Formats: sequence, C-alpha cells, structure tokens
Amino acid sequence: MAGVVSPQGYVIQGARRAEAPVPSTFQTRQARLAKLAAKEALITRWLQTEGGLMKIGANLANPVRELLDYRGIARQLTIVEQIPDGVPIYFDRDLPRVPSVTIARDGATRMIEMRGLRVNMEAFEIAGRPKIPYSELYTLRYRPIARTKDRLIESMELQEDLVWFGLIETASTLVNPTFAATGKLEKVDLARAYANIEDHRLVVRNTVMSAFGTASIRSWIFQDIDQLGLQEIRETGYLGQIWGSNFWVNDQLPDGVVYVLAQPKFLGWFPIRKDIEVIPANDPDNLQLGFVGYELVGANLFNPLAASKFTFNPSLGI
Repeated sequence: MAGVVSPQGYVIQGARRAEAPVPSTFQTRQARLAKLAAKEALITRWLQTEGGLMKIGANLANPVRELLDYRGIARQLTIVEQIPDGVPIYFDRDLPRVPSVTIARDGATRMIEMRGLRVNMEAFEIAGRPKIPYSELYTLRYRPIARTKDRLIESMELQEDLVWFGLIETASTLVNPTFAATGKLEKVDLARAYANIEDHRLVVRNTVMSAFGTASIRSWIFQDIDQLGLQEIRETGYLGQIWGSNFWVNDQLPDGVVYVLAQPKFLGWFPIRKDIEVIPANDPDNLQLGFVGYELVGANLFNPLAASKFTFNPSLGI
C-alpha cells in the first residue's frame, strides 16, 4: 500500500491505481456495431416525421450539379385556375360577333341568336416515382431526400411545358402564317410576327425562344436597337422585354424557333384539379425510400389567333 504525504505532514494511505484493461478486437468490433445500430435506429425514427427528415444530413454539403434546375414557364403564358374537387372542368366561350348592315327604308336585317358555347374538358395526370436506396443516406454528403423532391418537381414542371409547347406548335400553324428568316434573329422578324398577332386585335405579351435567339440579340448593334437596350444587353447578356413583350428562353425548344404569343387570357386555359404534390412511397422490402409526384391538370389552347411562329438560322447569330 503506497502513501502520500499531505502538506500538514500526515501520511495518507491510498490504494494502488489499477491499469485499464485493453479491449480485445472482438469487443471493439461489437462496440462499433452497437454504435451503428443506434445510429440506424435514430435515423429510422427521424424518417417517420417531417422534422426528422430535415435533420438528416442538415450539415452536409450540396451536390455537384451539372446544370441549373429547370423552371417551368407554361404557367406564365396561360391563365391558371384552381378547380375545386368535384366541380366539372369547363369554360364558356364568348358570344359571337354581331354583323351590322346598312338597310334601305322599310328593310330588315337577319337575326343573330346569341347562344354561348360551353367547352367541357377532361383532366389528365402527370406523375413521377423516384426511389432512393437506404445506403445513399449514409454514403452521400448531401441530403438525398430533399434533393430527390426537388428533381421530382423539376421533372413535372418540364412535362407541363412539353404539353403546352406541343399545343402552341399546333395552334401557331392553323391561322397565322409561319415564315422562315434566312439570317439570324432580327427585329424585323419579330415585328412581322407581332403584326400577325396584332392584326387580330390582340396584344403581344410573351415571346418564347431557345438560347440561340439570345445569341442573335447579343450581336445587335446600335442600328438595331436603342442605347438603353444595348446597355441592358451589355450588362446582362439578355433582353428582358421589347415592345411590351416578355422574352422567355427555354432549352426544350428547337434551335431557331420563336413563338410569339398574345396575353394569357386570350391564349389558353390551364385548369388545375390537383396541384403538384409529393407523396412518400417507401419500399422497405427492397430497402428503398421513395416518393410519388402527382398532379391532375387540363390544358386548352382555345385561340389559335393568339400564337405566331417563325424560324431563323441559329448558326448565324454566333
């Protein structure tokens, strides 16, 4: 038994310090497995609540992206209306125009019976179903659950645009004449397409094109546009508006195609029975987390007078 002398001179008896035993390899492995099991149980509890999902990987890094996320534009070009459950989807067209004529004394003119036309529509579904292996929760450095939701919504907005671009392509060739410019995108081509719309007593509000249209605009010089427009192009590389029309650039359009559209209320109707919703759809039997993206919508481009199309040579703008 060893002793320690206190400052007062007394000898304090103490027990000999025992050395801690060195854990064996088996004990180390068992402790590591127990720690992983506890972490897995904690993550399992978090997955059952919305707040828990936000905690998973809250301090992790962002993914390395190849492209900017897609943002849909169809809802900016049309009239969007939320339809309550159980209510039929329809719209009433305007009453017909009334022709007036000059008649002789004691003459008469024909009678116009004013009956409105009701258009009934059927909704269609847009859906997506991604799956995430459980292992991704532990191996990725960012939050795969939140990122999967973002990519799912992105894909559904893309599908909305593809539906509407198909309608615009068809409508733009029904009434208004299409034309092909031999050179790059010029103001004179835009003016001609605008005139196709304005000739029907409509106002142009949106112009949709691919990135090659912007490339042509960047090559405009002072003879093509005023000083304020040139300054905007120089500072931003983009022209946001001209003659009251907003410019939209979309990579889903063919290179060299431009659509000129009237105001949304004169172009198309976008009824939404069920807006985009992301629903959990896990598959524990296959060790996968999952979601189902769903929406129930309609699409009706009711006025072909409001859409005009022309093409240009995309290779000459760059």
